[in-house]
Amino acid sequence: MVCIILHSMVITLGAGEQVEIADSPQLPIEVKSKVFQANLSNLSPEDYRFTVLRLIAQLEYEQKFKIKPSVFPQIAIKFDAQRAPGLSTNPNLVLSLVQFLERRGYTRENIFLVALKIDRETRRTLEKQFLASQIITGEDEDYFHPDWFHDSPMPPAMGYRAKLLIDHPQNPEKRKIEERKSYLPAFLFLSKMHWINLSTAKDDHVLGIDGAITNATLNSSSNSQRFREDSTIGPAAATEILAIPEFSEKQLFSVLDLSEMQIAGGPEFNAEFIRHKPSLLLSKNPVFIDYYAMQSIQKERTKLALKDRVPQDCKLFIYARELGLGDIQETELVQLAD
Repeated sequence: MVCIILHSMVITLGAGEQVEIADSPQLPIEVKSKVFQANLSNLSPEDYRFTVLRLIAQLEYEQKFKIKPSVFPQIAIKFDAQRAPGLSTNPNLVLSLVQFLERRGYTRENIFLVALKIDRETRRTLEKQFLASQIITGEDEDYFHPDWFHDSPMPPAMGYRAKLLIDHPQNPEKRKIEERKSYLPAFLFLSKMHWINLSTAKDDHVLGIDGAITNATLNSSSNSQRFREDSTIGPAAATEILAIPEFSEKQLFSVLDLSEMQIAGGPEFNAEFIRHKPSLLLSKNPVFIDYYAMQSIQKERTKLALKDRVPQDCKLFIYARELGLGDIQETELVQLAD
């Protein structure tokens, strides 16, 4: 199968009350439109664990499904490590998800920590903290699959072109073909795998926001730097990848951590513009998570009299609506009580 995209069960609620659980989540529009938010108190491991449990319980109740090994045999946790050790997914958030899955009956042999790239320091930290959990990166042979890629005529970044020259020094035709391809993180959605998306929020002057959408798409795919420099092709590529049914349907949910967010100076890490809002956003739909994250970024930018980031003008959201991924005008933020 070749994927080529051109631009163009029972939960007990209370005494005697039960809700039937579906074997797999079916998400009607009114459910997909919801984003759940819960505040963090002190950012400790216990704080993250309790907050994540509350958010997932709310999601499962709303959607009438339950995350368990008999339904979702293997779980990959796709976390944000693009700018580690700068702004990246808090290890306490990753740990809280691993512990949640273990309490649901998963063994660590069926829990995978996934990122396109991980620096040595981050890998050592993860290996020490998560022990038997398996760490998968773009360097592992199972991460990509030759049949799953996004095709675009947009030229690759110089670094990727140099890599192709090293890999195929005597085969210019092969290099020409490969320059068009951005391989997708097939490990996340092939076979029995389902996945959870853990992201941070970063202002991006090209894409509008570098958050849940990009963590799942551009920040997970090869040869994607070329898209980060074009304010039209970049958002189109990100949303087209997200719209692949096999890809999006295997995503259980996304979580975005606002406890550290970068409000300007992106896409590179800039500590001067780090701000803090101790709360987590969770939803099945990463488009709507990014919408509310952009609102949080905009509030902080206003304090510094920086140029407005208007979600309604952001092409990520415009293209997402056109591709049937959701309309930000129809979303709903549900704040869980402290």
